[in-house]
Amino acid sequence: MSGERPNVSETVCAASSCLVLIDLQERLLPVIREGETVLSVCCFLRQAASIFSVPTLLTEQYPKGLGSVVPVLLEGTEDLPRLSKLRFSAAREILGFLKELNGIRRVPVTQVCLAGIETHVCVLQTALELRREGLQVFVAADGTGSRFESDRILGLQRMSAAGVQVMAAESAAFEWCGTAEHPRFRELSQLVRHRGY
Repeated sequence: MSGERPNVSETVCAASSCLVLIDLQERLLPVIREGETVLSVCCFLRQAASIFSVPTLLTEQYPKGLGSVVPVLLEGTEDLPRLSKLRFSAAREILGFLKELNGIRRVPVTQVCLAGIETHVCVLQTALELRREGLQVFVAADGTGSRFESDRILGLQRMSAAGVQVMAAESAAFEWCGTAEHPRFRELSQLVRHRGY
């Protein structure tokens, strides 16, 4: 994909996107500022992605030392692909996943929606590397976190300056839906109505 021009769509599309939730792990989340809120938003994104058949991938940074993905993220779902990494960027793992996925799909994935931790390290490096590989990248800002809010803000600013589209998690969900006439709009409406922070 390297060298290709990124898709210039202004919205994220269910048919051509995937969701990647980065490093929401047992020993990382407790030190993240407003970590419970970040986790809640990521659970919402995972559920919305499931409604609209958006492929979802979880990453884990050095799980031997930092623990596994928090169990709540997996509740009520089939086993989601989980990829371990040592590099801070998850781009290599995501690109490998997409190569395999695109081999069996009619519509290739050209957009990646990111959320997770830490905003200014793993999320940032992943976003920048995926952009360099020609993918369009969105980041759900309310589903990202860092130990310090200043780091989170700077990470989001840097991503935006590099052409990553910064959005709210609900924006992603409603863009995946596209219209109130969608046959699964009512499910999204219920999910939104029962969101908690």
